[in-house]
Amino acid sequence: MNDKYMGTSSTSSTTLPLPAKGKQAGRRKRGSLLQALFPSRTEGKRPLLPIALAVLVWVGLAYAGYAFAAHTLDKQQQFVNLRINQIQEENQKQMQALGEQLVTVQDEMKAVQAGLGNLEEDLQLTGETIGGTNKTKEALQDRIDQLNKQLVDLKASLKKLEDAARAW
Repeated sequence: MNDKYMGTSSTSSTTLPLPAKGKQAGRRKRGSLLQALFPSRTEGKRPLLPIALAVLVWVGLAYAGYAFAAHTLDKQQQFVNLRINQIQEENQKQMQALGEQLVTVQDEMKAVQAGLGNLEEDLQLTGETIGGTNKTKEALQDRIDQLNKQLVDLKASLKKLEDAARAW
């Protein structure tokens, strides 16, 4: 037989020993990723350039992602600030318009109250001098009722305007 596969020994064994140089000797050992990146000194040294380039590419990608996110957030913040300013300007204009309407309604209410006071005073004076004509009293009472109704309407409008001004 061939000495390559069979060793000579003094014992009688029925098993055959494994070959010393076969498929196992030509195979390379598998290792982990860490061993691939940082090989031991017993294995052959790997070039440093591919590792450095890979690290440089990853750092560049991370920085580009950060820069893009920062730029996008800045643009969104500018848009939000612009929109807030526009809304504040619109609210300011509406507040001014409501204030002007409130002043107008208050002026009209003061005029109606003054007219009502004058009318009541005239009614008292005419009631004493005329002494009881029904037509005059009815006409004056109708005018007083109209002015009272207008005063009530103006007060309701004033309340609505004040509520709207408080809401803003």
